[in-house]
Amino acid sequence: MTLGPLPHMTPKTIGSLQVFACVDSAGPTRLPSELLKNVPAEATAPEWLAPYLAADGRMIMAYQSFVLKLGARVIVVDCAVGEDGNFPARPDWHEKKSNWLAHLGLAGVTPDQVDTVFLTHLHMDHTGWLTRKNAGEWVPTFPNARHLVSQIEFDFWTTRHQEFPYMSTSIPDSVAPAADAGLIEIVVPGAAIAEGLQVVDLAGHSPGMIGLEYTEGGSVLAAFNADLMHHPFQLAHPQCPTLFCSDPDAAIETRRAKLAQYADARTVMFNNHFPGECAGRAVRAGDGYQFVPSD
Repeated sequence: MTLGPLPHMTPKTIGSLQVFACVDSAGPTRLPSELLKNVPAEATAPEWLAPYLAADGRMIMAYQSFVLKLGARVIVVDCAVGEDGNFPARPDWHEKKSNWLAHLGLAGVTPDQVDTVFLTHLHMDHTGWLTRKNAGEWVPTFPNARHLVSQIEFDFWTTRHQEFPYMSTSIPDSVAPAADAGLIEIVVPGAAIAEGLQVVDLAGHSPGMIGLEYTEGGSVLAAFNADLMHHPFQLAHPQCPTLFCSDPDAAIETRRAKLAQYADARTVMFNNHFPGECAGRAVRAGDGYQFVPSD
């Protein structure tokens, strides 16, 4: 993974909510046709997508988490790739180091101060920092935090992860130690995890994927989207699921519904895999949307 300066979201304040990003890595990954299905043969990238594409057409993506401060609460949303992980199929991740913890410190937070870890889903690039290696053993990074996940997600990946080679040993290395320590708790869509922060169903990309919406005065001001979109290309082309979606049709339906809702409400969306200023709004453009980063 890249160390040193990285494209990075500036801290955001939305109502009473403060949001910071902790980045593991960012850079060019794959061509849209190498990650996404249903890419039109004649698809052209609108001008606004240029900052999110490398010169050779590869999508620039990030792997990151969000730190939420709300009153006295400190919540981490997803745990990125981590470091020292066993990912032989991904040389850019395999046993590499990261400055994610430094970004946590820049948010004014230590691991012991985190009271909640919210896991949108259990793919390996969202669970890595659940644990750290200590004397050769994987130990929980956030010993004082409730670790929230949906029942469907937890049951599916803890019993079937070996069927998916890309998951490598992420479940036994990252998720199991937290479960063994009694830190995992089940949460359901509709539940409030803090004042104004409600769990929403985003199933499709992963069987039990969930997200968070932050509401004040009856309006959804912010949304934490998990992998609703992996790249801004999917705003321009909402019909494109990824090769990794467990239910591609449900993923498309969920994305279309949420983009329409958030565009109408002018909700600020926080997107795990968008590089740099990853918080922004969806604005209707033709048959899709344009992503407009927030200041």
